[in-house]
Amino acid sequence: MDRDERGKNIIEAALTVFGRRGYTDTRMAEIAREAGMSYGLLYHYFSNKETLFEALVEEWWRGFHGMLETLKLSSVPTEDKLNCIIDHVLSLYNRQPQLISIYVKEISRGFAYHSNSKAQEKFNRIFDLCSDLMDEGQKMGVLRNDIQSKYLSYIFLGAIDAFLSVMVIGEEKITKSREKKIIEAIMQVFLEGARIGQKRGG
Repeated sequence: MDRDERGKNIIEAALTVFGRRGYTDTRMAEIAREAGMSYGLLYHYFSNKETLFEALVEEWWRGFHGMLETLKLSSVPTEDKLNCIIDHVLSLYNRQPQLISIYVKEISRGFAYHSNSKAQEKFNRIFDLCSDLMDEGQKMGVLRNDIQSKYLSYIFLGAIDAFLSVMVIGEEKITKSREKKIIEAIMQVFLEGARIGQKRGG
């Protein structure tokens, strides 16, 4: 096994152990056992648990940022872009449930993680990119503009986060039909509240 393959093996092992035990209760020795290597060899690749965890969650950030940046440059309608965001997250949940579990338990609600300035920058980047999509929808006359685009992004991403939390806590499976229903539910509730022409409360 070459260095790159061994590094990938470590990340996969860390994904499994962090997903099962959580950041606080995970030990490097457990990850080494899961990866089938010696404790000392693991430290040859990652100096401590923190750097290993950062390398693991970088996959989440890179994927999410890249998807949003691609959508920002795309000419597809706003509704399709929002649909793609939900589909991206739910598809990732099906493919790598441990990664989503780590996101929900350790990143989204990990207050110690939020105190990290680099982590704050990564969160802000997601909200900024999503706000840009909302702003585009407002300029195109699809979304109401009496609500700031950043608030629309909070509402939209918050709805996705809430669904993920319930699924992770309940260790629920998502079938294709259920995935479709979740996407439709979020889109319908969000757009019917954000679309121009809807009745306002008095």
